[in-house]
Amino acid sequence: MKKIGIITYHNHNNYGTMLQAYALQTVIDDLGYEAENINFIPDTSLSKKELFFLRIKRLSVYVLERKKYITLHNNQKNFDVRNKEFAEFYQSNIKTGKVYYKNSDELMNNPPVYDGYVVGSDQTWNPYASNGPLAFLLPFVSESKKKGSYAPSVAVATLTDEQKERFIKYLSDFSCLSCREEEGSELLEKVLNREVTTVLDPTFLLSKDKWTEVFRDSDSNNNEKYILTYFLGEKKEHRYFLKELSKKTGLKIVSIPASYLEMRDKEVDKEWVGPSGFLQLIKNAEIVCTDSFHGTALSIVFNKNFYSFCKTADSTQTSENSRLYNVLNQFELSDRMIGLQTEVPDNLESIDYEKVNKILEKRKEESMDYLTNMLRKITE
Repeated sequence: MKKIGIITYHNHNNYGTMLQAYALQTVIDDLGYEAENINFIPDTSLSKKELFFLRIKRLSVYVLERKKYITLHNNQKNFDVRNKEFAEFYQSNIKTGKVYYKNSDELMNNPPVYDGYVVGSDQTWNPYASNGPLAFLLPFVSESKKKGSYAPSVAVATLTDEQKERFIKYLSDFSCLSCREEEGSELLEKVLNREVTTVLDPTFLLSKDKWTEVFRDSDSNNNEKYILTYFLGEKKEHRYFLKELSKKTGLKIVSIPASYLEMRDKEVDKEWVGPSGFLQLIKNAEIVCTDSFHGTALSIVFNKNFYSFCKTADSTQTSENSRLYNVLNQFELSDRMIGLQTEVPDNLESIDYEKVNKILEKRKEESMDYLTNMLRKITE
């Protein structure tokens, strides 16, 4: 059996990060290979000296936003509960290599050996995520034919000249190239002057029944109908929309707290869950409100009514909004995007999932064809 090394973000306590890693690993296994995540976890920690000076520099911010930091501090026990859930999911479901690499140099000096190498999904090609680790461009793989990509996200709309040169240097000899967003594919096609296929995020490749297999018996199964909210950003307009939606529908709000705004909101129920509980809360919700790409993606997989929100303005250089626009446009769901409006639409129509699922099945078939062909090429 051919062994595939996947390099992606896989060990952050972030739902989308861990679930996309699980999904790609599972799909590659199902295709008859043995998939394993290269145990690369970029070390972005600061020294005690660096941390001290950073805190001094940010002292005015801490004072101005003291309510936020006090709230985060007061919820440390809840964070510990959630972190334990993440650790248990990781240990049970994510396969990794035995050697731990904390930076790109360590990979170059002691590269792992596989029959083929895949840079996986999530924001692995976002030049601003974790300072854009070189490792995600596979410089440690000596044989170019063994390299391929499956659904990495560039995430940004423009690249600097330096970033373009970096992509040209390291991606030109990949056997197969793909991106998760059409905008990312088009951007790299112009830079590299070669085809870059647009494929689905790995979380779309698993059916809702397949995702249900990772639920745990101990995960909550709330019988009361609710709106699920998972907001990473801190826009108060989105919270106002949510409260108005709750009033209009008569549904209570259940939050997976990621922002201090939910943590201090006494009017919402809070669930400090790991990846398995995250999936189950989406599956059981009546409506999902989120500014998360994977919150949106999994709402589509589970055929939920949902609304998506942008965390930042489109004009921001590091804006990741194209990720949401792309996934909604793919499934003809652009009307589910909410800007800074606070009024709930008068006509709360349910999503026509008969149409959406036809699109999903077609895109899954295309993405699986690409993945199958790529794996064959990089292991020949």
